[in-house]
Amino acid sequence: MDFDDMSVLIAAMAGVFIVVMLIVLALYLIGAIARYRYLKIRSYENAWMAFIPIANIWAIVEATYGRREKVNIYGWDAPIIVLKLWPIVSYALAIIINVIPVLGSVLSLILYVLNIAVMAMIFRDMMEVLDRPQEMVTAVIAVIFHIVSDIMILGATGKFRAGEQDWTTDVRELGSQTSADGPLSFLNSKIN
Repeated sequence: MDFDDMSVLIAAMAGVFIVVMLIVLALYLIGAIARYRYLKIRSYENAWMAFIPIANIWAIVEATYGRREKVNIYGWDAPIIVLKLWPIVSYALAIIINVIPVLGSVLSLILYVLNIAVMAMIFRDMMEVLDRPQEMVTAVIAVIFHIVSDIMILGATGKFRAGEQDWTTDVRELGSQTSADGPLSFLNSKIN
């Protein structure tokens, strides 16, 4: 391979890299704008957090569930901080799980499913707050294909004005919060 061929190859790789980065940036901005609009509708004072990874989950959980101290995660009455810090919690669990030989692969798969389930619950509750309740199957698909959830949020926020809802005074009982039993309800038992 001579110098000209190498230059063409490097230029082509740089072009592909730039196109991929532009697509990633566009997808990020669509998601951030969707979260920002949601937070503005909910009168969340720090709506700019929608543009910051990890902080956006904190803001969305707070704007969706209000000032609760506990949230029902599939039957488990968890402290709300678990959901607010979910990206950090799941990342820490992934690190711990990955050092376990053999069993780590199975536990990683379980964590992946749990992560999808938790994010689907948050997405369903966001959509319910926006008066667009979703079935669990739709929520799971939207979470797996993230652009779908972003488009659905953008569509649902279109009928509201900024500040139309107040997250601090919204006392609606969300569907996910009404069930006392679920696959994680065993975590509610107290050790004697």
